Amino acid sequence: MFGSLRQAFSALLGAAPKALSRAQEAAEVREMARRLQATDPGFAADLYAAADRHEVSGR
Repeated sequence: MFGSLRQAFSALLGAAPKALSRAQEAAEVREMARRLQATDPGFAADLYAAADRHEVSGR
């Protein structure tokens, strides 16, 4: 899921995707959640939970 989101955003911006660690990917998703917290707290909570699962699951 995270890789797909990153690739989609990179394609929109015209940037080549860079290889990130699981912790870096999770940090990016947490930052997105932080930005959305005020306007969509439910989705932000889902993003935080997904970032946590992604970081610790190793999958």
